[in-house]
Amino acid sequence: MRELQAEDWEITGEDLAAISPYLTDHIMRFGTYATTELTVRPDAFVPHLDVEFEAEEEVPAAA
Repeated sequence: MRELQAEDWEITGEDLAAISPYLTDHIMRFGTYATTELTVRPDAFVPHLDVEFEAEEEVPAAA
């Protein structure tokens, strides 16, 4: 998301709700996975994401 924002894409809360961080395609149950990057330290995590979220409208309860 941060890379897209850096490229001037406008990201909304609805966009974030539609994506998932979990793999759902091309999962290799007993496949080969690269282990050459296990010692590479990732960049520090920055929790702030500059996205405006809209509050959902409340649906009136049925009587």
